[in-house]
Amino acid sequence: LGFGTYKLKYGHRGINQPVQDRTTGKVEVTAHNHGFAVDAPLDKVSETPFGRAEVSHVCLNDDVVEGLRLLDQPGFSVQYHPEAAAGPHDAAYLFDRFTSLMDTALMEGQRA
Repeated sequence: LGFGTYKLKYGHRGINQPVQDRTTGKVEVTAHNHGFAVDAPLDKVSETPFGRAEVSHVCLNDDVVEGLRLLDQPGFSVQYHPEAAAGPHDAAYLFDRFTSLMDTALMEGQRA
């Protein structure tokens, strides 16, 4: 999307990181293993080469961006382990969200 990144002073490690989905307000317990973060504005929509984007997920420990979503195209990302295997299962809904994006794109004739 064109955002910069930066090295975290203390990386996010472990299976107990609280992340808020800003779309729903729900707080998830997530598994992390990363030492860098995306430098995107937390409270505004940004213009990118792929259309408008916004921060969708934020770590509640330190306000680090943990997810982004496109507003004009079907696309989103998270910077933790949503597969929820061998740890927390709070983020399993992201796979349903991804499948829904692909189904909608298929019905609208878009390439996803």
